[in-house]
Amino acid sequence: RLERLQRVVTKLQMESGLCEEQLNQADALLQADVRLLAAGKAPQKAAEVERDLDKADAMIRLLFNDVQTLKDGRHPQGEQMYRRVYRLHERLVSIRTEYNLRLKSGAPVTTVTAVSVTSAQRRPEPDEAPLRYLQELLAWVEENQRRVATAEWGADLPTVETHLGAHRGLHCAIEEFRAKVERARADERMWRGQPCGDEAVQDEDAAANHLPVPPQNSSKSRLRHLESLHGFVSAATKELLWLSEREEEEVAFDWSHNNPAMAAKKESYS
Repeated sequence: RLERLQRVVTKLQMESGLCEEQLNQADALLQADVRLLAAGKAPQKAAEVERDLDKADAMIRLLFNDVQTLKDGRHPQGEQMYRRVYRLHERLVSIRTEYNLRLKSGAPVTTVTAVSVTSAQRRPEPDEAPLRYLQELLAWVEENQRRVATAEWGADLPTVETHLGAHRGLHCAIEEFRAKVERARADERMWRGQPCGDEAVQDEDAAANHLPVPPQNSSKSRLRHLESLHGFVSAATKELLWLSEREEEEVAFDWSHNNPAMAAKKESYS
């Protein structure tokens, strides 16, 4: 068991390093496009950034699964590996947020000039970036609601364990994301409280006020059901293994009258 868990640790160390490289690459491409935007040019690497972030996201979900295996096995490095994967997840969220705000929303990067300082004394026109960010949050919520609703359960112990580990990673992301939604709501309320003459923006703003919370309740429910299912399947698997061992023992038993153990066998049967 310890050897198996140590192999999981080695796998985690290697794959977390690969995930960090993936995030470094995504961040480097993102910053290159941000510099292009600052120079008034169109971004060139948006599709690559999104692809790298999706790859890192998938890797982190699997890493959370391995971390849970260590924690369930009470491995001494379980907590250390959890913190390592958690930091990778935090960095993923940070890069994706910057990508959504700076690149995907198309919000320009401005520099401070004497003109901008003078104009800052007047009420600035509302920026669409916060609304675009809220729309990104809404898309994230809808996507994960769909994932929770359509996720499979598994028909045997290995697949149930896989789904349970993967959902623990997703549930962790949902819990963290709720705080970000609340901050976005607060920003949106503060911004909505300012007067605005643009009716289209006002309409968008009113719609953004209906941003739902992440699928926390359904995620908690699925996690609870998966844990219950895992407990049942684990117990059932042990019983099936016991039956299989007994069957092998019965098939291999010498049932002839010359077997000196026959008397004990009869007594056992009675």
